[in-house]
Amino acid sequence: MELPKVNLETLRTVPVAQKIALLGIIIGGLGVAFYYYVVEPKNEIIAQVQAEIGKLDAEIQTLVIKVKHLDELIAANKQLEIDLAKKKERLPPEEEAVMLLKQLSDLGVRLGLDIKLWKPGNPSEDPSKLFIRIPVNVEVAGGYHTAGLFFDRINKLPRIINVSDLKMGSPRIESGRVVIQSLFDLTAFAAPQDKKAPTAAAAK
Repeated sequence: MELPKVNLETLRTVPVAQKIALLGIIIGGLGVAFYYYVVEPKNEIIAQVQAEIGKLDAEIQTLVIKVKHLDELIAANKQLEIDLAKKKERLPPEEEAVMLLKQLSDLGVRLGLDIKLWKPGNPSEDPSKLFIRIPVNVEVAGGYHTAGLFFDRINKLPRIINVSDLKMGSPRIESGRVVIQSLFDLTAFAAPQDKKAPTAAAAK
């Protein structure tokens, strides 16, 4: 099949205005083709790249914020470790804590308190495994000043002793002095014992 031949002589006879119009149509067609086949695909790629850049920027900002908080958390964790180490220094072995509670009972008597009840409870290990609670239910009778001095001595101990559930009865006069009944719980805190693996002899 032969392609149609272009008669150049015919083109020469075409008026200039028509030639210009024809040239404009050709250029316009090329422009439209260039836009749809070259520019438009590039715009889509640029839009995708810009979206990815925006996403990465957001992730970077999030990471920067996390890093700042991480520094704060590391500093707070170090302070907690220091506080924990100091508190562990105040945790005696369980035997020493039991002896300390006995000494407090003797202290109350020496100060002039009448020990009505001194009932030790069962030691219990905290879920954190960091310490053991050793509770004692106490009931004493004595003057306001004597009871206050007893609690002050407890508060100044280097070991951790907690007073809770304090209940005071109505004051009464005994032997010319004001006496008040006090009920409370004493809780000593002790360090957990190291649990060593049983030896072969013990296992037998």
